[in-house]
Order: sequence, then structure tokens, then C-alpha cells
Amino acid sequence: MKVMRCHMNCFVLRTFTILSTLRFGRGGFQGLSSTYEQAHVDLDLLILASYYLTIKERGCTIEKKEYPYCDSCDKITGTKRFLKIYKEEHMTKKQLALEVIERLKKEYPLADCTLDYDAAWKLLVSVRLAAQCTDARVNVVVQDLYAKYPDVDALAEATPEEIEAIVRPCGLGKSKARDISACMKMLRDEYDGKVPCDFDAILKLPGVGRKSANLIMGDVFKKPAIVTDTHCIRLTNRIGLVDGIKDPKKVEMALWKIIPPEEGSDFCHRLVYHGREVCTARTKPYCDRCCLADICAKNGI
Repeated sequence: MKVMRCHMNCFVLRTFTILSTLRFGRGGFQGLSSTYEQAHVDLDLLILASYYLTIKERGCTIEKKEYPYCDSCDKITGTKRFLKIYKEEHMTKKQLALEVIERLKKEYPLADCTLDYDAAWKLLVSVRLAAQCTDARVNVVVQDLYAKYPDVDALAEATPEEIEAIVRPCGLGKSKARDISACMKMLRDEYDGKVPCDFDAILKLPGVGRKSANLIMGDVFKKPAIVTDTHCIRLTNRIGLVDGIKDPKKVEMALWKIIPPEEGSDFCHRLVYHGREVCTARTKPYCDRCCLADICAKNGI
């Protein structure tokens, strides 16, 4: 490798900066992403990348022969390979996300929330009941709940035991009833019976997490939102939009970087439809009729 003397200091500094972020363990340097590991990136490749970036920053051009070059197969290897991997990891996830969004739009043009509601407080109740329960069952159970308690005040007056008697078919009846009761009381006492339109305020309501708060923000108030339910987490990992992330908040933060804000809410609804109909969890996914088959990473399949 030919390194011009005038660039040596920057080259060495960059190389040691890269290496300082890693730690050495069994099998080589640890701390690289899975993409790098799959491509068998090693110390030489890191050094070559450092060299390339240093030269380019100084405004110099690099001729083909300055790359590690294999005459037998007429292919450029090393640095160019590293940069290709780097772009795939850090630059094209947005492009992949946009393509996935457009294809899912065509496949599910009318996708929306699968929980039935006609008021914001009812969506709050339904999304709490939907934990570890199907939306279809929730939609049936809440009919009896709303028939007996038609508004926030009425539900706030009900005891947790009275609520539990109705919502028990959704599972976890005791904790869900307790949260619903406390949430309705807070809406009545602090927000005049209305659901606040501020994300942080919604998040403070009893029984409400980030997924629920995002659902309210997106569906009720039409604000940017990313709802990381089980379908979203599973499919975004499988497609390759996120890499091996299972924590809902971390998935949400990763998706905010690549999903246009105005697309987030509908995108997540479409993932639910796609996850139920095609990219299933409990059976082998139906890749033969998937609109994303040619661009999906098929992680975990």
C-alpha cells in the first residue's frame, strides 16, 4: 500500500481512532456491526478504509491501481469493498425504507388502526386492553364496557372490580382494570375529560407507554408517530430496516432516523396488516406472495 508522506500523520491518527473504538476478543476485534462481521472485515481492511478517507479529505484523487487490486479476477478489493459495505449499512436504509413504504401503500392503501373507536379516550382504553390480546377480541369486549360506561366520567366512577368483570376476557383483567380506572380519573380531574395532545402528558397517564402514546398522537392528533408493536419490531428486523434490535424504544429511535415523519403512523399500521396476512410470526412467512420479497433481508427466516 502506497501512502503519500504528506498524508501519513492524518492516516495514522485516523487508523488509531478507528481501532480505539473497538476491543479485541476471541475471533478478532469486537464492536463491529453484523454487516462488517459477515463481510469478514479485518484489521487490514480498517487500515485501508482509513487511508482512503484520509486521501479523499485532502482533495486528492485515487487511481484504480492504488486500491488493492486483483489482476486474476480484475476486481477492486479492500477499501472499495469496505466503503460499499459502509454505504449499505449507513446510507441506504433510508432508501430501503422509502421503497418499503411505497410498496406497502400499494398493497394496503386503506390501512388504519385495527382498534375500533370514535373518541380519543376510547382508543386509550382499547390499546391498554390490547396488551397480549387480539384487537378483534378487544373490539368485542369494549362494546359491553361502553354500553355500561358511555363516557370518561362514568368510567372514572366505576370501581376497578366493576371494570375487571367486563374486561376479563382480554386477559390480565386486574391490572388492566386498575390502569383504566386510574387513567379515566386522571383525565376527569386534570384534563376536563379530554385526552391531552402532548406526547409527554399522554405518557404520564396510568398504563400508557410509548407505543400507546405514539398511537394516540398519530391516529387521534395526526402528529408524527412510530408505533413499535410486535409486528413493527419483528418485520423491521426481518426486512433489514433495523439490525437485531428487540427493545421497542430502541427500534422506535432507529426508525425515526430513516422513516419520514409524515409516513410513520400509516407505515406502522401497514406493517400490522402485512404481518398478519403475509409475513406471519407463528407460521413460515409467505415470501412467494410478498410485495417486498426482492428487497427483504429475510433475517431470521
